[in-house]
Amino acid sequence: MKALDIPTDLLRTLVAVIDCQSYTRAAKVLGCSQPTVSLHMQRLQRHAQGKLMLRQRKPVELTPLGTQLAGYARQILALHGELAYLTGENAGSQTVRVGLPTDYATAALQSGLMALCRAHPELSLEYRCALSQSITLDFESGDLDIVVAIDQGNLPPHGSQTWTVQPLWVTSRSFKLSSERSVPLIAHPEGCEYRLRMTEVLDAADLAWHVIYESPFIQGLQDAVESGLGISALTLPTLTQRMKELRQNADFAPMRPITVGIFSRNTPARPEVSLVLNHLQQTFKATRAPASLNQPSNPK
Repeated sequence: MKALDIPTDLLRTLVAVIDCQSYTRAAKVLGCSQPTVSLHMQRLQRHAQGKLMLRQRKPVELTPLGTQLAGYARQILALHGELAYLTGENAGSQTVRVGLPTDYATAALQSGLMALCRAHPELSLEYRCALSQSITLDFESGDLDIVVAIDQGNLPPHGSQTWTVQPLWVTSRSFKLSSERSVPLIAHPEGCEYRLRMTEVLDAADLAWHVIYESPFIQGLQDAVESGLGISALTLPTLTQRMKELRQNADFAPMRPITVGIFSRNTPARPEVSLVLNHLQQTFKATRAPASLNQPSNPK
């Protein structure tokens, strides 16, 4: 395969077909006819010297070659979109609508996106922070261009990257749990996967629990944990130096991992979406560190 000889418009078509799960919808996104999409796919297969998709499959199913090429295509298009901004090829304001679940709306992530906007003054971002289920529905209805979503069995098909995170039992360094009390939980509202993970473990251990503090914002949970109100489930990037991880035991068993993904629409036709998508992908890749802040401790 001579990857350097493949035109970017063919790569855009491939990504559009995968994300849209349809030649017809891909044509609308790309602003061309369906026969043009078919022609592009035929040309791309000739360049690749092999089949990229299994025919008559819905949703679209890629061959191993197609999967490999799609990964490279997304990287190339993201870099191409960034280059377009660096060389001034995009005039005027370009708005990208981003949805973040409450668990991921951290100050560090938002400050990174604002730094991206400062580097590209023509880029405008609109944020929507809510429970993952809510922003997934907004994405599917076309109200968002990019969404970071937690898997609740309804992840959209337009995924560009997925990974798993491990929720951790955390509390403040000074917190002590009485064996005679129910477990005070610090959690997001009903519908949050982290809240579900905590309650299912405690229910399985036949431990009484109650929600002592509830907030839709990650900052609110962090403040409540640091002040010693109770116990919560957070991920490593959201832990602070004033928190400690609880030692796993029969009562506080490991929680089920959570699958998270980044999803985008119209990426091939909109370089500004590719730019923001690439930034988010690199940010999340950098924050998925393996090390823990401190040694786990026993809550009792």
